[in-house]
Amino acid sequence: MDNEINKGHFLELMDRLHIVMMNIDYFVGNHPLTEKHPDIMEKVETAFTQLWDAYQLVGQKEDEYENENNTH
Repeated sequence: MDNEINKGHFLELMDRLHIVMMNIDYFVGNHPLTEKHPDIMEKVETAFTQLWDAYQLVGQKEDEYENENNTH
């Protein structure tokens, strides 16, 4: 599947990453077992950090896309 990238794809992916991060924070990070076990919390925090990094990277790529395509 080779979809052409458009400006809307960036916001869409950032939104999906945000939803996943909020679910991890609310449902996993705040779970009593996660809070009780630092080793579990560490893994959850690592996952959250990786998703946050991906979110930031998508934002950077959106800027690059706009600069390359003169969409502003």
